[in-house]
Amino acid sequence: MKKTISWVDNNFEPILITILFYLMMGLVTLQVILRFVFNTGIAGAEEISRFIFIWLMYFSFSYTTRRQSHIKITFLLDRLKTKTRKIVMIFVDILFLLFSGIIFWSAWKICQSVILFKDKAVTIDISMNIVYGAGLIGFALMFIRLIQGLVWKFKHFNSSIDIFENIGGIHSENNNILTNAMTEKLEEKI
Repeated sequence: MKKTISWVDNNFEPILITILFYLMMGLVTLQVILRFVFNTGIAGAEEISRFIFIWLMYFSFSYTTRRQSHIKITFLLDRLKTKTRKIVMIFVDILFLLFSGIIFWSAWKICQSVILFKDKAVTIDISMNIVYGAGLIGFALMFIRLIQGLVWKFKHFNSSIDIFENIGGIHSENNNILTNAMTEKLEEKI
């Protein structure tokens, strides 16, 4: 059971990102072929593609948060002593955790409003919570991933800065995602 939970923890976002990406690209490609070859199309395909893209982005945000691979500006941080640098990084993660909590709460309120007013998408007859739910789920996942990152940093506070930061998850099981395992097996065969 522990192995399964660890596998889901490491592969949840990458699998969903991959599925959503191919689904979106397939839908857009189909729509282009139908429009330019057969002079027809799927009603609402562009809107569905936008919705898929929004979900894809939120899962990507969570994934980069989990792997500590988001864009950072470290010009000032690199000039600090190691211990001070670690404290600042923890403080920034706590601020990001608070920000994620506030945005999650706001997304929750928006979803409640959509239910109350029965807001629907423009071209397809579905609730707008299909779109706003992405923010709700995305920031909930980011909140969880930030907590995981903070736990890692507190456990490894006395370790080297590379282990403490754990960029890309290289010092933990975070780098053992399905795509890496598949790449390693292919490399073994070559």
